[in-house]
Amino acid sequence: MELRQLKTLVAIADFGSFVSAADAVSLTQSAVSLQISNLEQELGCPLFDRRTRPPVLNEKGLALVEHARKIAELCDHISTIADGRDLAGTITLGAVPTSQLGLLPIALSKIRVQYPKLRIRLISGLSAELAGRTRTGEIDAALVTEPAILADGLSSHTIAVEPLGLIVPIDLEEEDARDILKEQPYIQFNKNAWAGQQILQHLLDLGIKTPMTMEIDSLEAIYRLVAQGLGVSIIPLNGATESMLSGVKTIILKDPPLFRTLVVVERSTNPRAALVAGIVDILRKSGEGGHIDDAIPSNARQVL
Repeated sequence: MELRQLKTLVAIADFGSFVSAADAVSLTQSAVSLQISNLEQELGCPLFDRRTRPPVLNEKGLALVEHARKIAELCDHISTIADGRDLAGTITLGAVPTSQLGLLPIALSKIRVQYPKLRIRLISGLSAELAGRTRTGEIDAALVTEPAILADGLSSHTIAVEPLGLIVPIDLEEEDARDILKEQPYIQFNKNAWAGQQILQHLLDLGIKTPMTMEIDSLEAIYRLVAQGLGVSIIPLNGATESMLSGVKTIILKDPPLFRTLVVVERSTNPRAALVAGIVDILRKSGEGGHIDDAIPSNARQVL
């Protein structure tokens, strides 16, 4: 069994056909077919259902792909360490949806330029889910809201600090944030998200009971609902999303201040720590200074 056979198998799974895989690994289609035939002969079983065109992976083939992918990624990582090349290989990165509006796309574009041989598989989810999958090794690292208590077996790297602000319809005349929260229909940011739990706890600490009407985990959807006059909401703010706030008014919560910290979590004994360190460095540089004041929209009022 040869490494190149396993890499070819992974390429077929990723690109959907022998023809596309041949282009991806710079081989002829006949060379790809020969590699797969030799691999099947050595294993003593077919890996593809050839009754279809193009052939598709059967049950055994699908199971082997996941193992082959891990072996190929590990070999890439070993080669990177051995010869001192720039970061290369594949890393699986989790990210909360709120980071995908501003910080993450900027960082990923820089990573593509700086580390063209590094491939990132992005998985979206809530902070708790992503931290749990990182801890079990299912994913390599995750960009999440900082947890109140970091689980055993995980380490974290601070990336950026973002204020949490109250957004209201632009034509709302009420100026007092506490009265707004008590009187206006409230659109709750997903309370299963760590940021959503932080917001709820803040309101409880202030003794404010909001008339909640909806619960949503999409910031873009919340912006649109508030702009249409359907309610108010407290959400994370960052400089990259300021253009989305043109149809609403923003009030920064300052007494006490309310903000969330974005961190990258990884296993404390992560075999892919070198790759994660490179990503953390670029994420920090992409975080608009990583300071709360950098993320405050220019038209925001700081009152509560």
